[in-house]
Amino acid sequence: MMGCEMEYQEFADLIFKYVKEGGPILGMIVPIIETFLPFLPLVLFVIINVSVFGLFWGYLYSWVGNCVGSYLLFLFLRKVGRKKIEKVIIKSKYAATLEKIKKKNTSVMFFLYCFPFTPSFLISGAAALANMDTSKFLLTLLPAKLIMMISLSFIGQNVSSFFKNPIKSIIYISIIFLFNFLSKKLVHYFELKHKDLI
Repeated sequence: MMGCEMEYQEFADLIFKYVKEGGPILGMIVPIIETFLPFLPLVLFVIINVSVFGLFWGYLYSWVGNCVGSYLLFLFLRKVGRKKIEKVIIKSKYAATLEKIKKKNTSVMFFLYCFPFTPSFLISGAAALANMDTSKFLLTLLPAKLIMMISLSFIGQNVSSFFKNPIKSIIYISIIFLFNFLSKKLVHYFELKHKDLI
């Protein structure tokens, strides 16, 4: 466990160093990479961007990068890999909800994109399988990611004060976990409510 924490810290320090040296371009490239490799921690990259560039610019670079990445992923999956992503979606616990996106229900897609802990890779994949119109995809993606990035940027802005005020740190971490828990519950509730309607 201690080894994993050390590796994670080393990884975070390495990304921080490269983003600081690489400037805004690298600050946008990192979230783009995350959209194609969903096992990477988006929240960490947003925290690093906000720490390096400040709240506004860190938020902006993270939002632009994540939106560009999601759009490129959407285009890529629409051209290739349709069968593979469909198999992943079918096996996903969000399968019923993602089926709604495949039927071009943009309100469901907007709802899911707003939460920072839902699988954006699968959401973009479902939209690609539906061959959703590009303009409709972007009109849903851009404002939803705008909302989602606000919460992650807020985390990034406050992370530096954690060590100065441990009690505030504990409360804030608890709120993050609560938000994560509630978002999963909301998605699960939506999944059950609409399962029979698909």
